[in-house]
Amino acid sequence: MNIKCTQNIYKSANGVSNVTYYILTPEGVEIRGIVQLSHGMCEYFSRYTAFAKYLCGLGFIVCGNDHIGHGASVARDADLGFFATKDGWKYLVEDVKQLTDLMQRRYPNLPYFLFGHSMGSLIARLYLASYGEKLAGCILSGTAGPNPAALTGARVADSIAHSRGMTYRSGFLSSLTFQGYNRKIKNPHCCFDWLSRDTNAVALYTSDEKCNFVFTATGFRDLYTLCVRANSNHTFRATPRTLPLLFLTGDKDPVSKYGEGTRRVVTLYRGAGLKDIEVVFYKDARHEILNELNRLEVFGDISRWLEKQLAALAERENQSISAN
Repeated sequence: MNIKCTQNIYKSANGVSNVTYYILTPEGVEIRGIVQLSHGMCEYFSRYTAFAKYLCGLGFIVCGNDHIGHGASVARDADLGFFATKDGWKYLVEDVKQLTDLMQRRYPNLPYFLFGHSMGSLIARLYLASYGEKLAGCILSGTAGPNPAALTGARVADSIAHSRGMTYRSGFLSSLTFQGYNRKIKNPHCCFDWLSRDTNAVALYTSDEKCNFVFTATGFRDLYTLCVRANSNHTFRATPRTLPLLFLTGDKDPVSKYGEGTRRVVTLYRGAGLKDIEVVFYKDARHEILNELNRLEVFGDISRWLEKQLAALAERENQSISAN
């Protein structure tokens, strides 16, 4: 199967940055839907190439952008981990929505799904509260639950940004965010072992300059703000109640508090009236489940869920035709 890959840019909602986006289109097959990817902190879309090609093999167009401050959306290294001097978190959400709009103009009749990982899952959850009606479903990987310290973290990061500069890189904030992530790993080889049990995947991440960098103080402020807002009562209540959600988490993932955070998020969504929620925990898997030793199992679970959603959409369409 051939896959057509295109790369282009659009202007970020911050009015300054160019956002690089990618579209992978399978050729010679029936197109069944679109999956948009929202990547995590300190990474970029192309790290998802294997997963994207897998989805293309199922008949999905796959698209995604490098968030501002990441990957090819950065004009210079000094802008890595920097979104804006103010309200950068808003632009992350709006930039994801811009790509949805672009794709839905091109393919107005295709079922549309959003996949968000880690920080990208927080962006996705805020997206759902404002634009969830655009989607046929959403997959959330390695998401973070309510954190009482997040609001304080945002205030501390804001104070550091104003005292040391908006693009200042704080070792203190980095330590505050990631300290203890390797705590439950016996004899870790490096500071990023919490990402995956796959040593090759961790080595690639560690050696990648587009991954191995420290956020700016304002970037950390936006990260903490995303966590606070994604876990707010408003966000849960504003999410469409009929929207199907799939949560995927490694039970050794420190970002999700080893599954506890994911369970809390699911409980809050259900409390807000959402009923079509599935949750999968992967034994011994860490944070990046798409780069884990059992990645093919994860791919298969996503495939089955997508097939289920497409079947449900087809059934509703047939019922509507019959009723008319």
